[in-house]
Amino acid sequence: MIEFITKHPELALALIPGLPLAACTFIGVFGRWLKGAAHVPAVLAMVGSLCIALALVVGLTNGSLSPLKDVSIYDWIMAGSLQVNVAFTVDQLTALYLSFITGIGLLIFIYAAGYMKGDEGYWRFFAYLSIFVFFMCVLVMANNFILLYLGWEGVGLASYLLIGFYYPRPAAVAAAKKAFIVNRIGDFGLLIGIFLLYSYFGTTEFTLIFEKMENDDALVRQFAPVLYFVPFCLMLGAFGKSAQFPLHVWLPDAMEGPTPVSALIHAATMVTAGVYLIARCMPIFGNTIIDPGHHALNVVACVGGFTAFLAATIAMCQYDLKRIWAYSTLSQLGYMFMGLGVAGGVAASSAVFHVFTHAFFKALLFLSAGSVMHAMGGELDIRKMSGIKKVMPITRITMLIGCVALAGLPFVGAGFFSKDEIIHHALNSSMAWLGWLGLGVALMTAYYTFRVYFRVFEGPLELPETAGHHEDERHASMPAKYDGSWLMWIPLLILCIGAIGAGYLGTQYTGDWIHNFLYSLRDTTEIEKSHPPAFTHSTMLMLAFIVSFTGIAIAFYFHKVNRHAAEIAANTAFLKPIVTVLRNKWYWDEIYDSLLVRPLRIFAIVLSIFDRYVIDGMVFIVGFVPQLIGYSLKPTQRGFLQQYAIGMIAGLVVVILLVCYFVFRGM
Repeated sequence: MIEFITKHPELALALIPGLPLAACTFIGVFGRWLKGAAHVPAVLAMVGSLCIALALVVGLTNGSLSPLKDVSIYDWIMAGSLQVNVAFTVDQLTALYLSFITGIGLLIFIYAAGYMKGDEGYWRFFAYLSIFVFFMCVLVMANNFILLYLGWEGVGLASYLLIGFYYPRPAAVAAAKKAFIVNRIGDFGLLIGIFLLYSYFGTTEFTLIFEKMENDDALVRQFAPVLYFVPFCLMLGAFGKSAQFPLHVWLPDAMEGPTPVSALIHAATMVTAGVYLIARCMPIFGNTIIDPGHHALNVVACVGGFTAFLAATIAMCQYDLKRIWAYSTLSQLGYMFMGLGVAGGVAASSAVFHVFTHAFFKALLFLSAGSVMHAMGGELDIRKMSGIKKVMPITRITMLIGCVALAGLPFVGAGFFSKDEIIHHALNSSMAWLGWLGLGVALMTAYYTFRVYFRVFEGPLELPETAGHHEDERHASMPAKYDGSWLMWIPLLILCIGAIGAGYLGTQYTGDWIHNFLYSLRDTTEIEKSHPPAFTHSTMLMLAFIVSFTGIAIAFYFHKVNRHAAEIAANTAFLKPIVTVLRNKWYWDEIYDSLLVRPLRIFAIVLSIFDRYVIDGMVFIVGFVPQLIGYSLKPTQRGFLQQYAIGMIAGLVVVILLVCYFVFRGM
């Protein structure tokens, strides 16, 4: 495969997004006849893309391949000085993203084949999934901002279709519209940033822009006051796509889509696009001429830290299983942005490392939640189920491994290695308070993660009325039925390997492979040498043990040993107002509704009235006056030639008299 890539780089790179696009086209045309086999083209396309992506990772690791830069596929836009090609760049960052987009995407496709079996829109679902992966691959492979923006908007469109897949449900339609509209706010910022870059650099290609920023100090200094705003514009786009505060409100509602959609969007693809954008544009964010104080990166870090805290507090008081994991995704994305921003981007590779590990364990958690939902007849309220490990032993194991990884249990879960790296860098930076905030969020994460596990899988067996798809037989002798088909649990078991082992790719046991692989993001060695760390690795290890075990112990007591104690504590005079606020998600939806949605709706009504009665009224008058004059003169037109002749003579006399009047008056 590596030899094929070396000899035919254009074809090899084009096949990565091209295969999912071909699958989407094929399913869209023949899907009605494929019916239950509609997943086959999609899965085969993902297998092909994954093979090429893994070959790129292997080749870039062992040196048999060099980064493939600006590989042009065809000329796209030729308009004066604006020349944009469909061209791809695959370096270490892109190759890593492609590996988990296609790899975890493939597992989700296989899982979806079992989960969506029998659905009326089965073929349509796999067509949407395929086009989603196509746009995501275009986004991360693009060598210029215009092509990246195409993938960016395409991912937004595909997510709209997938979130609103169950379009007969009003909640699904509302969630799809909410995601689409909120993302437009961030996309507008990204577009402005692209316009500014093209205006001052005359190109949209990453390589040329970064080279000019590095080598042409005079040009950069000349336009620095304007270019200062470019990172903030790009940041706004990243905040929208990765659901960071204040553009975070769309992500929890995206749970209205089928569970495989939740896993695909929240784990490995769409929500990590914002992290990719900032990591790709680190030469812009880290340019000391444009932004000597790293103000943009500081904002990224602070917003990330606050989003992590905000989402973690909300997750502690939610009861919907999928929404808990959705808020967990928000919180983990906050960690990633914190890593991108602290100490001028010193932890950028750690942030991408967390993207990588998070993709495995969050996909595992969402798909495990989907298995629970599938077995419980659509029920997701964790208060209505208990002790289901007795009927879902396989899902119990996969959920437990995912929870361990998310909680950051030292040396056991992948989340420990990547998340604690970010916290470590934050504690050793000038913004050490972000590190302490990160530790607090880690404590809350361990608590709400095992709150779910102990509530749902431990304790006495209690199943909702809908368990077993409304069948009456509910007993512990049917584990295979509740755990679903092999198409569902095989991907879960494979994801378990990644949820445990992916973290070790960034440790001494594997030669610190992932950081060496991502060396081009940021050289942190000199920065760390110039600032001796206040917190050593052994100190961080001790803190990680304390934080994770404390959170798990609290969850164990309140949600396994003494569940009534949690209800009593939540209803105390001190905690009840706090719990109420957190259950209502800090009232952000209500605040936005009062400050933005309702005023805009009233403004729209006023404009509608103005358009209907003023604009349309003026148009009516303009058309009505000539009609009125015509109707007034209509009686004079009766077809009598004598009257026409008299009228003509009278008019001629009037004209002659007027001419004579003005002539004699002038004399």
